[in-house]
Amino acid sequence: MDEVIKVDWYDLPEHDRHGFLNWLDNSYLPELQRQPGICWAGHYKIAKRHSKRPTPDDPVIRETNDPGVGAGSQYILLTAAASIDVFFGPESLVSALENREKGHLDRRRGHRTAVFIQETHIDGPEFRSRLPGTGPAPAIQLGSFNVTSFEDEFELARWYRKVRFSQISVTRGCIRCRKLLSVAGWSKHGVLYEFTSMDDDEASFELRFRKASRGEQWEGRAVLEYVIHAPHSPHAGRLIWPAH
Repeated sequence: MDEVIKVDWYDLPEHDRHGFLNWLDNSYLPELQRQPGICWAGHYKIAKRHSKRPTPDDPVIRETNDPGVGAGSQYILLTAAASIDVFFGPESLVSALENREKGHLDRRRGHRTAVFIQETHIDGPEFRSRLPGTGPAPAIQLGSFNVTSFEDEFELARWYRKVRFSQISVTRGCIRCRKLLSVAGWSKHGVLYEFTSMDDDEASFELRFRKASRGEQWEGRAVLEYVIHAPHSPHAGRLIWPAH
């Protein structure tokens, strides 16, 4: 239904922010959402993260130092589709729209994009508030990353199923978690958490996950020891378009 997610991360220069967002909200996004195969689009303002440690006891988040990876972290646009072909097909109307509006879209700074497919999803306690395919969540956290070796892939897959997925069903305000794998983009892995709201003093949802822990015992390494995140990942923020 909406198991293909295109993500655009970017910044906006201060002098152009109002004009760009006015064009995006009133012209581009309504047109994007009308394209065949698009399930929904959601535009998010990202909260500024205060630390490279999700919680004080965690290792420091390691980020890529590749200068070719766009470091935009102020805004995220999520575009959900029913098929990969919506973005990559030879007659993709989404690609045609992006090419037609390239002059406006090039105003973005630090732009990075990826297209993911859903590996699996776990429902949270608020899953009835936003059923799959019915639109973007009011708040999200999105991590995008690679691992340091292929052996780490096995440990990562087990960690999600032993630790993180078991927390989702009791995490306050959580609608669902989507574990993602990329079809195109710098990061192979993504994880999208959807929430009903984000508290005023929150810049991350990691503390909510910790509070939802039910004593899961993990014998392996801490994930942050071998994961390499995209710049400033994970990103957490609030929906600014469409209104909700």
